Amino acid sequence: MGKITAAHAYPNSEVALIAWELDGMIEGCLGFDIVRIRTDGSEPPKGLPAWVPFQGQDNPDWKAQDTSVWPVQRLYWRDLTLRRHRNDLGERDIGFEVKYAIRPVGDWRPGLERVEPRQAKTYSGDVRPLGYLGPAVETDPIRIDLDYGGVRATFTNGILSGQWLRHAIESDGKPFNPQTLAAEMADPTGRIRRYLTGDVLNTLHLFLTDPKYKDGDLRLALYELSDKQLQQLLLDNKDRIEIILSNTGKERGGTAWDHTNEDSRRALHRAGVRIHDRMFNNNHIGHNKFAVWRKDGKPMAVMTGSTNWTPTGLCGQSNNALIIASADAAHAYDTYWQRLRDDKFPAPRPPSSAGKSTQCQGPEIRSADQTPFAAALGGAEAQVWFSPNTMATRKGKATPPDLATLFDLIAGAEQAIFFLAFLPSRGGVDSIISAAIEVARKKKTLIAAGAISDVTAMPGYVAPDKNGRTAAEREGVKPYTYDNGGLHIVRAAALNDPIGDFEKEILKTGNAVVHDKVVVIDPLSKDNCVVATGSHNLGFKASYENDENLLIIRGAQALALAYAVHVIDVYDHYRFRAWQAKERDEGKPSFQGHIDGDDKWLRRLAKASHRNIDTYFAAGPP
Repeated sequence: MGKITAAHAYPNSEVALIAWELDGMIEGCLGFDIVRIRTDGSEPPKGLPAWVPFQGQDNPDWKAQDTSVWPVQRLYWRDLTLRRHRNDLGERDIGFEVKYAIRPVGDWRPGLERVEPRQAKTYSGDVRPLGYLGPAVETDPIRIDLDYGGVRATFTNGILSGQWLRHAIESDGKPFNPQTLAAEMADPTGRIRRYLTGDVLNTLHLFLTDPKYKDGDLRLALYELSDKQLQQLLLDNKDRIEIILSNTGKERGGTAWDHTNEDSRRALHRAGVRIHDRMFNNNHIGHNKFAVWRKDGKPMAVMTGSTNWTPTGLCGQSNNALIIASADAAHAYDTYWQRLRDDKFPAPRPPSSAGKSTQCQGPEIRSADQTPFAAALGGAEAQVWFSPNTMATRKGKATPPDLATLFDLIAGAEQAIFFLAFLPSRGGVDSIISAAIEVARKKKTLIAAGAISDVTAMPGYVAPDKNGRTAAEREGVKPYTYDNGGLHIVRAAALNDPIGDFEKEILKTGNAVVHDKVVVIDPLSKDNCVVATGSHNLGFKASYENDENLLIIRGAQALALAYAVHVIDVYDHYRFRAWQAKERDEGKPSFQGHIDGDDKWLRRLAKASHRNIDTYFAAGPP
């Protein structure tokens, strides 16, 4: 009989990833019971929640049992309620330690220790008595925090295609539709907004509200600004801020540019805020989302990441925001901010009209951006790149210097690459997607996994041809998944067809779904780990045409693991939905709304011929 031989847990500020390895098949295994244990004893041990029942049972009200009733049929799992409750406003303050106990279970029979359910029965159908098939194995303790060696890293919970969200909204007597979701995301007092934004909202406005930063001024460069709460904070601090505010796109179906920012831009101007309107109104975009805190005129800290200052950015997308307490890094961003301010080109007239070729970054900023900045972060090293960093003003064939650096790091990956991207390029070419595919083909033992927001970025995408000769040509190719050896890529998807107790979901209320721009390389390697993040969309166009920032940090292992957990959290959520959509289109959906009633699920995993997420993280650091 096989047994669990090792287990490891990895945290960020929102969720934990738990992975374990076996030394062989556990006969009759129906899954694993996972218990969270507070190391200080301040809470009783708690089984992780589970919602999907066995065949013959139903959970129509989507009420959680835990893994003592419905065990985990995986070799890795995510603790989604580590920080925040999903059914109320309860949350755990940051700065605590937990560990996890994992134990295999099967159908109870004489001689086995009985698995005692930890809560009252809330589902329909007969109870399935379970017994333990082996001893529990515990992970090492992990600390849940926001600080990773001088970097505050935070992540949204902005996934709308979740069963809990529908039930939470309907339990308040509200209809589940995009209009309700948009209202909930904009409500600064609402529990839905508070859960979805995680700690990111606080990170975005920390320079504006924390007494630590009251003595100083702020320089901001923003792409989208429409969140009323953040707008008011800017107005409340109007005497100590200076903003470069770029234009947004046209309203869907409209002709006027800058629809998203129009109201905020007008309010800031009327209040006398020092604001610089950076209006392209064409394919070029001022895509930054950063703020520099300066004290006595000296840059001291910088906030950056992927989060736009909108309700959708805060709540309706996967995003990250980080604050770097480094004078070197802050100096880099402050210098770039001055370059943006000094980069002059004629504004479109009127401001809502389409821009021309003259609305484009000039040669001075393009030349200056070709040299990166270096910054020390404790024992780690950071390199900061800014865009545009090509002399050509439109996307070309030559690899831009910032991506050449990142592609070299990807090519040097020894064990794993994880990434999240919105829309770096058509079909993933000339981007971190094609770079990951290339290295995965060469290194057969490498594990690579990522999620993409837009179908047009998926490898193998073929645009529909309305004049095509065949139905297939007119339909095009719109992949949900891409799997090749140890490489796995999925695109964001929602459940559209009811399955078992699952109900129809909503994928998005705006444009992007996965909005992070993140690459993590070898997070289990202390010396080789890399995190790349910022506003950069991770494709050629961003370097050639956009105002962007790309932060590459090497040797910050705790930070790399935190970002890796975020990537896997988003990837794992959408992988299930992408595969369900793929198999639905092929007429063979394999999941019917229940966990397996025998051990075939484990036998399938045991036959896997490639390294995967579970085997990588279960092995632990070397």
